[in-house]
Amino acid sequence: MDNMNDFKSFLKTIPSIKKDVIAKKYTWQQIYEIYTMYGEDDDFFKPYKVHQIDMNDILEIIKNVDLDTLAASLQSIEKILNIVSTLIVKNNKDDKWS
Repeated sequence: MDNMNDFKSFLKTIPSIKKDVIAKKYTWQQIYEIYTMYGEDDDFFKPYKVHQIDMNDILEIIKNVDLDTLAASLQSIEKILNIVSTLIVKNNKDDKWS
């Protein structure tokens, strides 16, 4: 019965599969058989996993961000936007006097 609990736990990771069962595209029995015969990494399950975001991956990316470099980049972007804004305002004032 442990396999059934594993299957139920796996289904919680891909809740979108329920829509196909409700639409009668597959039965729970068919999905269970695919799961037990081929495993959760079978190509059948890939479309259901496409939109999943793994929080561990996100946390790993965030941990590896160098905050000093990010802050410096944002400051550079801010300076560029200020320069562009100043040029646009100056250009608009010059056009009014023409």
